[in-house]
Amino acid sequence: MVLSASILLAGCETQSAAVIHEPGKPPAERVVRVDPCVDRTGFNGGRALGTEATEALISKVRGGGVFEVKAEAPLMLTCDIERFAAGSAVKRWILPGWGQTQAGLTVMVWKMPEQEVLATFKNLSVVGGGGLFTIGADQYILDVAIGDIVGQLEAWAKGERPGAD
Repeated sequence: MVLSASILLAGCETQSAAVIHEPGKPPAERVVRVDPCVDRTGFNGGRALGTEATEALISKVRGGGVFEVKAEAPLMLTCDIERFAAGSAVKRWILPGWGQTQAGLTVMVWKMPEQEVLATFKNLSVVGGGGLFTIGADQYILDVAIGDIVGQLEAWAKGERPGAD
């Protein structure tokens, strides 16, 4: 199981940037609500990317143990899917960089009811090389991107610098 997960993720490169408003001052609140993710890509592959991303975001936020997710909360997370390309493992195998699988997202933390943006987290995850072991990358790329953003979010909430390892 661990081997298969590492093989799947071996071809995934994650590029991230965190832009924090009021650095060093994350809110004391640890209760968030998650608005449905908005798919701004126009992807027409028979999938509801917004729904998939929303479910992954809620699951990862709950699983992190830093935040509690409730319908009524003092903090709101919004999510925009800005880029998605299913890509092709065959093309990647023939020529690395060709047939990339990509997911680009932005998650914003809002203080409610003031509607004040506290933080913005961006991620672009790319599977740009590899062959057979990257088949199905389009099925896990959103999950990888959201996992990275939730890691940044949790680091920020703990007063750490997001993306610093």
